[in-house]
Amino acid sequence: MAGRRRSQFLLVAVVVVTAGCSGFAFGDGGDGTVSTVTPAPVPTDGAGAYPVGLGPSGVTSPSLLGAAHADALNGTGYTLGMTRTVRYENGTLRSYLRIEVALDADRTHFANVSVRGHAAPVLLGRPPASASFWSDGDVYLRRLTRDNRTIYNEYEPPDSYAGTWRYWVHTAALNGRPAADVTQTVAPFQTRVATAGSGDETEYVVSGDRLRRGEIGAPWSARRNATLAARVTEDGLVRAYRTEYTATTGGERVRVTRTVRFDGVGNTTVGRPSWYGRARSTAG
Repeated sequence: MAGRRRSQFLLVAVVVVTAGCSGFAFGDGGDGTVSTVTPAPVPTDGAGAYPVGLGPSGVTSPSLLGAAHADALNGTGYTLGMTRTVRYENGTLRSYLRIEVALDADRTHFANVSVRGHAAPVLLGRPPASASFWSDGDVYLRRLTRDNRTIYNEYEPPDSYAGTWRYWVHTAALNGRPAADVTQTVAPFQTRVATAGSGDETEYVVSGDRLRRGEIGAPWSARRNATLAARVTEDGLVRAYRTEYTATTGGERVRVTRTVRFDGVGNTTVGRPSWYGRARSTAG
């Protein structure tokens, strides 16, 4: 294709964290749907009833919980959604980043990215902007919308990592591999656990609103009023987790919310986008 264009990627990756209590809801920072879970009493028949890394008192090993989560995702397809929202005390948006990655078992992937707010990451250039990226590992395609203009093109990744599924999952959406992201998110909190029914499956509801002393290093030291809520399946998949905290940036106090969800585990397939032909035939 004539005029192929290399695409550079930049993302500010942040470990962040939200609400944990006896009942909570997962959303996308005020921009999407919400599902609510109401926990039932905690089982009392011993730690053997819990997924790896959990016990009657809460998370017993963040690293083991992270490893079990990664094992549930390994070698299969899934859809990952991550939203990070930063608002000033008066509710005004400072930055918003939304990434959704549909990953096939063969690692064909489709990523949707949206940014807005004056301090949003410049992942797609000057915000607001949105884009979709598709690749089967050989062909890389992009659809970018910014300044009321949509561009379709095929591009060559600038290196062997940027633009790959690992980039979108491990760097753009998460702070490292799935195991690391879960471990780093859960570890700073003192937690408690309850159970909740979800159809025929039992889920474990993990929540926390206190940080552990001695485990609060950067960026944890900057956080105030930090809370955690997570849902864990019987096989150790951390299906969703949400964290929230207050911090100061540029002399102003902000509220940071981050939500991560894993859906369609084992049932996600990715085909070619409807604009496949247009992107391949359009010069960069």
